[in-house]
Amino acid sequence: MVSLNNLVGLDIKLDENKCSLSFENGVTKREPAIRTIEQMKEVLADDSVSQPEELYYMYRDVFCLKDDAVIKKNKLRFDITIIKPAILGNEFMKTAGHYHPKDYPELYEVVYGEAICLQQRYYENDFRKIKEVVAVKARQGQKIVCLPYFGHILINTGNKPLVTANWVSAEFSSEYELYKKSKGAVYYALSKDKEVSWQKNNFYTEIPQIKFVTPNDQMKEFGLKTGKPMYSLVEDLGKIDFLNHPDKYKYDNVFKK
Repeated sequence: MVSLNNLVGLDIKLDENKCSLSFENGVTKREPAIRTIEQMKEVLADDSVSQPEELYYMYRDVFCLKDDAVIKKNKLRFDITIIKPAILGNEFMKTAGHYHPKDYPELYEVVYGEAICLQQRYYENDFRKIKEVVAVKARQGQKIVCLPYFGHILINTGNKPLVTANWVSAEFSSEYELYKKSKGAVYYALSKDKEVSWQKNNFYTEIPQIKFVTPNDQMKEFGLKTGKPMYSLVEDLGKIDFLNHPDKYKYDNVFKK
């Protein structure tokens, strides 16, 4: 068992073999929603892949019991996701992908492992035409802002489980249908000699080049710093007010090239 206490800011342990969490010392005990291969076939580069049966695990609404009231008052939710280290045919393990209604953003933290967050924005009149694609490569401790109006997927490019935490507004539900209709994200992340090879998804009729970035290690305006668990923001959730009021903020400082 791996203690994630100093990484996520909650007394949680990770079983790497089972890709499961245990919760201790006042942390809510949650059972995960499990994403299976059958549920993911529509978004895979190769829809004939049948293994592994379970791909990733979503522990939603995780918190320390003493923080319940303040989190609800600020209309936020804290989740933890575990993504297995595996190859789907020749594609790196990934999440299904979703958009948010209107312009709600999301905030992720890489708790354990390494990740690529592939974000895409489509033209308002045609979701098959993509206006911008951003690939955010992040290591343990870094924070990823999922930009307003962008959909996103998470990709596990490492050889161990990828554990992410996220703060998100509790005021909406994620929208998965457009990724299903599109057969996944605008690019597939394929494994070639253990490196990432990007293959265009030909469902889309307009595909821009990927902008490759990394997270800014210090985002003072949001109280974020690499290596400091973002759950600690529960002491000052006004710092991430942008999750509920995105139009009041600028996002020029969240990435670096």
